[in-house]
Amino acid sequence: MPYPRLLAGLLLSGSLATGAYAFAQGAGTAAPAAAPQAAAADLLSMPALLDRLAAQGYRDARSIERKSDKLVEVKATGPDGRRQELYVDARSGEILKVERD
Repeated sequence: MPYPRLLAGLLLSGSLATGAYAFAQGAGTAAPAAAPQAAAADLLSMPALLDRLAAQGYRDARSIERKSDKLVEVKATGPDGRRQELYVDARSGEILKVERD
């Protein structure tokens, strides 16, 4: 009966092919997956970023848009009561640029 050997050969080759595909897709390496997590850990959360802006007198944030890993655009009311567009460092919460909206 050659069927058990044939079946075992097919299962073995299927397992090897699946493992090779997963390895080629990056499942076999842990380093690339750890890099984005480390970068994300440096970023302020949105509530923390808004708290830092509130401490500087900005309120009523209506639009928050992450422009890049380092830059966040926030439309908020400034300390003078006018609508402003802020460009904020996503890691430190420092206001880099202010424009009137």
